[in-house]
Amino acid sequence: MRTALLAVAAILLALLSACGGGTPAALSHEDVQKSVQQFYDEMSTLDQSAKSSLDDFNEALASYSGGTLTADELEKAIKKFQDTASDLSDQANDAEIPSGLPDNVEKLLAEAKDSFQKAYEIKKEASESAVSPDVTAEQFDQMNKNADIVMLYGISKLNQAREATGLMDTKKSE
Repeated sequence: MRTALLAVAAILLALLSACGGGTPAALSHEDVQKSVQQFYDEMSTLDQSAKSSLDDFNEALASYSGGTLTADELEKAIKKFQDTASDLSDQANDAEIPSGLPDNVEKLLAEAKDSFQKAYEIKKEASESAVSPDVTAEQFDQMNKNADIVMLYGISKLNQAREATGLMDTKKSE
């Protein structure tokens, strides 16, 4: 009886281990570097899209202020910027952090991802406030600066992950 119970317990333990209750296999150093670089490239692409969209939005605001853009055209530009900021926020949120990364690298990528997502949310809020009579140009500018600060934090976390994996050398050669 005792042997049968031990055998059943061993089989259950083996089944539970096989069902994914364990930790994911660690990646090789090269795979860690590749994963971090891919994540960095993905976030960089989002950042470039955000910069381009913000440039277009600021150009539309300047044109409206200069009298060369109608209110309807400005409204379309605002809607386009809001949609882009929302899409970028969703894409940042959906970015996959690979399993099997060292804990410190995984944490840095998670912080970067969160920062990018929050920065795009702030940009969206800023664009929504652009047409509000209750928000001054200075307040609008400050919202964009706040988003940039959050974005810089995310970029610093990405760079720390790249440094931790040997993709970036911070030591200057003499």
